[in-house]
Amino acid sequence: MQDQLNKSMQQFQKMMEPSRKLNALLLEHAEKVAHLNLEAARSYTDLAMEQMRKAMEVRDPESFQSYLNDQGKVVQTMSNKLTENASTLADISKNMGEEVQKIAQENVSALTETMQGQAEKASGKGRSAGSSAGSSASAGSSSGSAASGSSKKSA
Repeated sequence: MQDQLNKSMQQFQKMMEPSRKLNALLLEHAEKVAHLNLEAARSYTDLAMEQMRKAMEVRDPESFQSYLNDQGKVVQTMSNKLTENASTLADISKNMGEEVQKIAQENVSALTETMQGQAEKASGKGRSAGSSAGSSASAGSSSGSAASGSSKKSA
């Protein structure tokens, strides 16, 4: 009984392992995305604050012209950062997808092994139960014949 319980627990743990891995992967992915978002927000905030400071320094037409000329560089910088962040997010998502596929394949393999084991147990029990039931029935009919034969002799 204890052996069956231990085997059942091992099978359950084996079946749950892909779920544990998936949960850990999802947590790791969420952490990476949150970190990326925080870094992007910090970077964009720093850039915006820098631009506000530069705007506050505009005092005459020459400084205004210089500020406007710098805006092209700011747009280019912002564009580069957005591209970099999008690329990083795409890489994180791609890696996540690949890991999810691996876990799904492991899960299918684990379920297949479990189902095959259960099927083998069921077919093994069915054979042994059928053969022992058949031998019990034949033993019972032969003993029944002997008993009825002995009662005919006494009569």
